[in-house]
Amino acid sequence: MNSEIIQNLRSDIDELDKQLMALVEKRAQLVLRLSDEKKQLGMTEYDPTREQAIIERLYQEFKPTFSQSEIEAIFKPIFKASLRIQQA
Repeated sequence: MNSEIIQNLRSDIDELDKQLMALVEKRAQLVLRLSDEKKQLGMTEYDPTREQAIIERLYQEFKPTFSQSEIEAIFKPIFKASLRIQQA
């Protein structure tokens, strides 16, 4: 590969990183809306069963590329941040 191809690929990755963060931000906004609904119903914010179901679903879809522990390593910080913004 020449340096121009590498630079183009890195540029594409940078754009995807920006899109990923935009999606995480959108997810956070939905989490806040969900939190409001849960509070009105007297439900707790944290649902470990739901977290595990999300990880399992994603693992089933992406297991040829990612292990379950890698998916957990990606999503556990997102779950933690989601809980933090609900409690802010």
